[in-house]
Amino acid sequence: MHLPSHPAWTWMDTPLGDLLVVTTARGIYRTEFWSTQAVVQETRRAVGLEPGRKRTDPTAAANSGAALGSPHEVHLDESFEQVHVLEASAQDLGSYPQPGAASLAELRSQVEQWFDGHRQDFDVAPDLTGQHGFRLEIYRVIQEIPFGQTATYGEVAALAGSPRAARAVGTACRDIPVSLFLPVHRVTRADGSTGEASGSDRHRSRLLQHEQAVLGRAVSPWN
Repeated sequence: MHLPSHPAWTWMDTPLGDLLVVTTARGIYRTEFWSTQAVVQETRRAVGLEPGRKRTDPTAAANSGAALGSPHEVHLDESFEQVHVLEASAQDLGSYPQPGAASLAELRSQVEQWFDGHRQDFDVAPDLTGQHGFRLEIYRVIQEIPFGQTATYGEVAALAGSPRAARAVGTACRDIPVSLFLPVHRVTRADGSTGEASGSDRHRSRLLQHEQAVLGRAVSPWN
């Protein structure tokens, strides 16, 4: 799949809520599901913004003299809950992600097909830039878990080279930068649960249930 050569972002509609996707030329860099108003309000408070305000990419502004109304300006209206994710990505990548609704249309189509049960994988990999050491090995192992199958924290730890590091696997799953495309939902505790906190949106368990439904092993969580 061809991705823009510069960092880009877009929103995608899914049964779990709106999915914010940030890409680089290497793959999917960051994803974030937004499914409740409470999450939106939390992010608005965290970034200290109110409706109608604007924020300019400070790095781009310093380098090019960008001002209000420039291509680097981020307009924050009905969907400015994205700002925190985009600014964090910009700090990591050194370039502010640009809107990519048109250039990421093929990616959006594949996500729709996956949620419809017509696709089991994606033609693009996660961009794991910034991940190092044992955590990078954990994510590489997770990438290889087949659709609809699972591996426990302990099994992933062993395959990553440290059989006694199941707790580190759990932490890496909790702090995952890219969900869906990096199938952390296929990693479970020894008891078969996905390890999500009580009261959470339980995205991982629902993604796994969807895969098992596609394979005829469960009832779809949204169809």
